[in-house]
Amino acid sequence: MKPVNEWDDQQLANLISNYRRLGKEDDPYYLDLMAEFARRKGSGLDFDKTFRAVVKAAKERRFLSYKQLADESGVEWSRVRYAVNHHLGDLIEYAHRNGWPLLSAIIVNHKNVENGRMEPSTLKGFCEAARWLGYPVVDEEAFLKEQQNRVFEWAATQAP
Repeated sequence: MKPVNEWDDQQLANLISNYRRLGKEDDPYYLDLMAEFARRKGSGLDFDKTFRAVVKAAKERRFLSYKQLADESGVEWSRVRYAVNHHLGDLIEYAHRNGWPLLSAIIVNHKNVENGRMEPSTLKGFCEAARWLGYPVVDEEAFLKEQQNRVFEWAATQAP
């Protein structure tokens, strides 16, 4: 296969769709396709910078706001506010396919950075994404806390 950065956007989308249709989401090339596609469609949000910011915050056992995430990519929050949900959905799937906890669990609204709570609509979207990936979510608040703790524990094992 050719390097993922050599496919155009439509080809990337088709390849991702084909991998999903064939149930090959665990293939390393699929993960590379996902990361490349997320880099391109983030409206300025950089997938690698998001990943590094989440790992750094998690190592420090702290939560990140959406604005802080935009700042990490060097873009205005107002420019990416509508793209962030899709961006974080890609991050959730990428983390899941790599056997990691759902990394976006520690990204919350600014007013909740101290306590890690998610707004009801955000929590609903987070849990819907988790269910789509096969997680059995019964108590959404408990599931969020579990994932947040798993992110913090996982990050402690990651190289700097």
